[in-house]
Amino acid sequence: MAGPVLNAGRTLLMGILNVTPDSFSDGGQFSNVTDAFEQARRMVEEGADILDIGGESTRPGAKPVTEGEELRRVMPLLERVCRELAVTISVDTSKAAVAEASLARGAKIINDVTGFRNPAMVEVAAAHRAACIVMHMRGTPETMQSLTEYDDVVAEVKEFLAARVVVLRAAGIEEIAIDPGLGFAKTAAHNFALLRRLPELVEIGAPVVVGPSRKRFLATLADMEPMENRRDGTVAAITAAVLGGARIIRAHDMAQARRAIAVAEAVLQS
Repeated sequence: MAGPVLNAGRTLLMGILNVTPDSFSDGGQFSNVTDAFEQARRMVEEGADILDIGGESTRPGAKPVTEGEELRRVMPLLERVCRELAVTISVDTSKAAVAEASLARGAKIINDVTGFRNPAMVEVAAAHRAACIVMHMRGTPETMQSLTEYDDVVAEVKEFLAARVVVLRAAGIEEIAIDPGLGFAKTAAHNFALLRRLPELVEIGAPVVVGPSRKRFLATLADMEPMENRRDGTVAAITAAVLGGARIIRAHDMAQARRAIAVAEAVLQS
């Protein structure tokens, strides 16, 4: 790896780019390469440090897609972005073959919503010296919202993430970030608790990724529907996350997210 991609001494902005027909917020908008590339270009122009390309929806209730279908969706865009844009590429996948192909074509980060529980994913990451984002989720996107019982959600998420960091470091992986997985097997109350107690996750010693963008838990508050209205809530959640110690923000709207990060960082530096 040429240099660190997850720890730049400032808060990094990761743009969400789904090449899927069924993602919860932008499904179908960028399902062809031309539209997806134009969105990638806009995100970079608006300040994205990382583009996170995903070919399989992880919204609640989403059904899995085949390895071949995910590759068909992801590879043409990933190859073009790597050729034409100066930006770090992350691939949002839980399939080792998709991770392998993406890293071979220029991606630098594997973002695995299943937390690298598949040993093959760990092997691929180690072989390519990839950076890794480890997320907490119970079950699968299809089943996760039936698995929301916790004694202490923050303590249990922290325990899981800390254990996965140990596994990845033992495999020789140097760059690791952790993501509490807002909305993944969590109730709205759990998501707000994770934001409030984010400093406890910072204690693990890896950069914390937070992705509240447009998520359903924001709609439990007043006037957060339709989807468009969740953007204001997203800005507030991003600000809270950075104040709590998040070092990478995963979002759909780059300009708004960048402004929220700037305000939060100004407060921290004052």
